[in-house]
Amino acid sequence: MRGLQLEVGEKAPGFVGATASGRFFSLDAQAGRPALILSLGALAPEAARRAYDALAAAAPAGIDVTPLAAMSPRMAAAFADPAGREALVTVADADGLESWGQDGAPGVMAIDRGGRIVALELLDGPCAAARIVAAVAPLLASDAGRSCASAAPLLVVPNVLAPERCTALIAHFEASPHEAGRMAADHGDGAEHKLDERLKKRRDIELAPGSPLHGEILSVMARRCVPEIKRAFQKDVSFADRVLVARYDDDGGHFKRHRDNALPHTAFREFAVSLNLNTHAYEGGGLRFPEYDDNEYAAPAGGAMIFSASLLHEAAPVTMGSRYVVLSFLSSTAG
Repeated sequence: MRGLQLEVGEKAPGFVGATASGRFFSLDAQAGRPALILSLGALAPEAARRAYDALAAAAPAGIDVTPLAAMSPRMAAAFADPAGREALVTVADADGLESWGQDGAPGVMAIDRGGRIVALELLDGPCAAARIVAAVAPLLASDAGRSCASAAPLLVVPNVLAPERCTALIAHFEASPHEAGRMAADHGDGAEHKLDERLKKRRDIELAPGSPLHGEILSVMARRCVPEIKRAFQKDVSFADRVLVARYDDDGGHFKRHRDNALPHTAFREFAVSLNLNTHAYEGGGLRFPEYDDNEYAAPAGGAMIFSASLLHEAAPVTMGSRYVVLSFLSSTAG
């Protein structure tokens, strides 16, 4: 495990360990519940126990706190009470995972219910636990559970792009020539793109293949979206259609009901990817799937919504501000 490179948005590294109480622990078994993984690093055992107690006391209900350490009789002694024996997870090879902080400093890795890293924080003092929890808890919050009669088969993947990269893409859009978004059409004599603002009104730029931003988008989709598609839909994808950055404005920006693979020259598309760049900076603009319900769906900023290209959907009108989004299509074969 030596030399692990941890990054927000990536899946947390897989590891296994055991508690002194005899409970086997794996990160995969943590799936479905968010957690704060506390690497105890080079802390003395007594300080390690105090750090865990402070973090566990500050963490809200529903967020697990797991202290992680290399095997050590002294550390085991600090967690020798029943609660400690159940909490402390020891691993045989902790290099890089148990102490990812600089010089072995203790740190907290926050993971969401899907096992994705949402924050990495150094535990750099006795008051840090409350500060870390206050900063991290909103990132792990989710909608309150409710009984649903229906839901569109939509996959939402958060943290595909970091906030600063979202800002950079918006700036790139505004600094680049952009044009009215056109619609794919086929009148029997070949494919064309037509302009019809009654059906679709937005501004587009295409990221040029081979450009740094195009490569960045393909890289993050390959690392953070493709594995989720495989897990959710049991489908391998390896090709991307063109990559657009688009802006829907509050002067009527919308895209009425359509399917993304309805024409002969778009039939190869299997999944649509809609990567929001500035959610909550505008009003309206959610995705609707009218065959399933009347809800409007929106990923958090930096998050992607992924769905079958055959689903009927629409982008609701933006009513205030501007919605920025990265758009592409993924498939198992080239178009």
